[in-house]
Amino acid sequence: MKKLIITLILIIPLILTGCWDKVEIEDRAFVMAIGIDTSNQAKNYVVTFQFPNVKQVSSAAGGGGGGGGQPNFSISEIGDTVFSASRHVSTRLDKRLFLGHTKAVILGKDVVSNRDKFLEVLDTLDRSYELSRKLRLLVTNGKAQDILLKNYKFDPDIGAYIDDIFKQYNRTSIFPNIDYNKITKSLHDTNGNAIIPVISAGKDELKIAGSAIIKNYRLAGWLSDGENMGYMWLMGFVKGGDITFNMPTTDGKEVKVPFNITNTVMKRQVTEQNGKIIYKLKYDVEGEVTEYSFQKHGQMFDTNVLSTMEKKADGVIEKMINESLKKFQEDLKVDMIGVGDYIEKYNPSLWSKVGSTWNEKFPDVVVEPIVTTHIRRIGLFR
Repeated sequence: MKKLIITLILIIPLILTGCWDKVEIEDRAFVMAIGIDTSNQAKNYVVTFQFPNVKQVSSAAGGGGGGGGQPNFSISEIGDTVFSASRHVSTRLDKRLFLGHTKAVILGKDVVSNRDKFLEVLDTLDRSYELSRKLRLLVTNGKAQDILLKNYKFDPDIGAYIDDIFKQYNRTSIFPNIDYNKITKSLHDTNGNAIIPVISAGKDELKIAGSAIIKNYRLAGWLSDGENMGYMWLMGFVKGGDITFNMPTTDGKEVKVPFNITNTVMKRQVTEQNGKIIYKLKYDVEGEVTEYSFQKHGQMFDTNVLSTMEKKADGVIEKMINESLKKFQEDLKVDMIGVGDYIEKYNPSLWSKVGSTWNEKFPDVVVEPIVTTHIRRIGLFR
């Protein structure tokens, strides 16, 4: 009986004790976005954290007053490593940083331009047990700190704002809808090659468009909006967006016609002919004309006019694809469009011949894009 009583005395305090590492919500700084740059000082990095004013948010949600103050805070710290910078913030902040809700990490151009620094940052991010693998990783052609310390007219929560922009990527297709997990997988699978979306700051707003090309864990170049859409076509990622083509008029001039893409289907095929690898891409594109000269509306019911428009759209898309293709085959000489992956999966006998020398073979691959556009709506009725 004595033993039972002693055992209960020892167990009951353990049951009644709360979580030993519990941190109250008001004592946490919920980091929504992180910016990482290199430093010109003795320390290696400048790390910027942005987090919301929890008191103001909770006050607004409850309909009460007293929250006050600015809607968010941003703070920068320097350190020998990204991890040490995050720890040194505690000397200037009365809250504990929490990264479990972080939506975006922005890397400055100086970080991705330096292979060793880029690898160090990736290693730190990879080892963080709090960071989600689904967060957005972006590059800016400048300083990440400048983006996070800037005041904007829109929602001040930059991390959530960035995440919401990605949810609408198929409206433009001018940046890839990829997260941190997909980017790091590409880096691991290709020994250092990846495409990372680019973010830039205007006077009062943010913009995500274009991509940074990473080759051998280092910045190798940039894709413009149009080149990025060409990349998206090559990868079969385009599901929406818009293009513009010119239509001739009876007076010898031209009128611009916007075409909204509503759906695309891509089929691929690879063959070898006379020692050359032929990579064929066939696209069925559907969409609608969203604007045309008011005086010429009647012409749009003419089958020949619609056929001309479809061919014009074909040409614009094929040109976009070829310009992006030139960037990868001639300028960078790196397979970022998945030709090697496709051959390895669907033509293993061919891959056994060319796989070991694929980096040398890729620039000579003949890529043949064939686009067939179908105009499904013209926005008119008789």
